[in-house]
Amino acid sequence: MSINRRQWLQQSLLASTSVLLAGAPIAQGCASERPKEILEKDDLILLNWNENPYGPSESAVKAVNDAMKFANRYPDEVAAELKEKLAKKNNLRTRNFLLTAGSTEVLSLLGQHVALQKGEILTPFPTFPTALRFGERTGATVKKVDLDSNDRIDLDKVLSAISSKTTMVFICNPNNPTGTEVVTEDLKSFCRNVPENVLICVDEAYVEYSNAGLKGSMIGLVDELPNLVICRTFSKAYGLAGLRMGYAVSHKKNIDALSRRHLGAEISTGWPPLVAASATMDDPEFLNQCIERNAEGKKIVYNAYDSWGVKYNPSSTNFIYARDERFEGNLIAKMKERGILITKWPTMTNHIRVSIGKPEHMKLFVETIKGFLV
Repeated sequence: MSINRRQWLQQSLLASTSVLLAGAPIAQGCASERPKEILEKDDLILLNWNENPYGPSESAVKAVNDAMKFANRYPDEVAAELKEKLAKKNNLRTRNFLLTAGSTEVLSLLGQHVALQKGEILTPFPTFPTALRFGERTGATVKKVDLDSNDRIDLDKVLSAISSKTTMVFICNPNNPTGTEVVTEDLKSFCRNVPENVLICVDEAYVEYSNAGLKGSMIGLVDELPNLVICRTFSKAYGLAGLRMGYAVSHKKNIDALSRRHLGAEISTGWPPLVAASATMDDPEFLNQCIERNAEGKKIVYNAYDSWGVKYNPSSTNFIYARDERFEGNLIAKMKERGILITKWPTMTNHIRVSIGKPEHMKLFVETIKGFLV
């Protein structure tokens, strides 16, 4: 029996009153971890966790410092102010937003929700694993659709894989770890063609770095599609990874349901992340400079890889995914010995993933890894 949008809203997949189960620690999906000596060594170059090497902005630092005198107060008002700012920027209403401790908190809530329904998460793969892992660990099944030969998401293949068992479709765009991006209009068409009783989660952690930029966001479809949830974060381009500030964007029905289950009640992040996010939003010059410098860093690596014949994915993110057949030995270990941390995705072989640091970092990376060319 078909179900219309109104019925879907009334019987929303997120409208269950059951309590979400506690999840296991979030696994980052990276094979290399920060070594203990990071606390006592300041010359280690971190090119493994896709962090913004330029952040936080000076305005964010000042906002956090100024906010410390209010640390004895709950941040209800500043949370409301940030939601107002996000709503205005995206031509939506505050009821369309849920503030969370990073976008990973949204993904964990959604993954566990599918598990409570004994449902299935359908996803292109490899991709960012948080929603999948939280889902699997609490009882959901995960159905994976391989990327195409160019490491891109095949939306037609994903759409055809939807079945009566599918509870949620997860799309990370741009995709981590491959750095590839889905064409904006193609993704809009895909979202419109997903059955209305299937939840769609689009993770836009890297959207600011993408070729389409913020114009490539699916946020404009939130009012049109009540089964769409967007995950966004201040961890990447905004340089606030250590403060854990993210948010979900969706139809009011979903936001209300997520809010009832969100144990942090939108104040778990506290004053510092809230005011830092707000200040950074008011500093577009900082964001634009970070994006421009990221492009400079990528160009340094592209030029080297091109001259060496290394195959790589042109990146819509702040990292580059490349094949490692032109190099010899264990690159992760060899580069670490020389003070440079890079990584690879544990479920994939024959590649490396390199985050983009400052231009001087990327020049040193190129000079160092050149020594391992076959």
